[in-house]
Amino acid sequence: MEKTPAGHQKLLQDIERLLAEAPDEASRRDLERLRESLNSPQMLDMARDLASGKARQAGTLVLVLDFHDPLLPSVVTAAGGVISAAFCLYAVMLGLEKPAIVIGGTPLNLWIVAAFAGALSAFFTALSFMRTFSVRFDTEGMLSRTSGSRWRRLYTGAMSWKSIRSLQERANDRVLEVRAASGEVFEIPMKIVNYRALRDHLDNMVMLYGERPAV
Repeated sequence: MEKTPAGHQKLLQDIERLLAEAPDEASRRDLERLRESLNSPQMLDMARDLASGKARQAGTLVLVLDFHDPLLPSVVTAAGGVISAAFCLYAVMLGLEKPAIVIGGTPLNLWIVAAFAGALSAFFTALSFMRTFSVRFDTEGMLSRTSGSRWRRLYTGAMSWKSIRSLQERANDRVLEVRAASGEVFEIPMKIVNYRALRDHLDNMVMLYGERPAV
């Protein structure tokens, strides 16, 4: 049996300590779920890879989870791409029988329509890959970036899990503040895809390393 990396063991020990100090049954259940997820084969394999140095290079983060805010809503780009592709195929099918049709007395070349609809489909597909904000997680921390001007005002950067102390959602501008032990605040827009999963993950890190009220 492969040995569990020391860092992973330390994390499990922290969870066991918090279990012993859990103030209520709900907190205990949350910690037990976190322990089970950390003991999954995938997490253990990833921890061993990191410990052996195979997956990490200096100054880089190993990608485990990726959250982002698309330039346009996913529904818009998906619908635009599908509808444009459908028009393209329809125009091609008609063009094979008759290359031009007359609409309202105006002749229309179906091959030009097919080319335009195909270009539009490619345009919507490209838009679906454009991200104005992204957050990448690994087993040691997270890294956030902005692209373009939409979220340029937000504070971004890298933060290790052991530095995290608290979270706060700002209702006025829909931004999540992640506060570090040094006092730095990183900001994440709550509009990102799968925000609930990201928030649950950060809640787990605050439970392990964050501020706890004095008893």
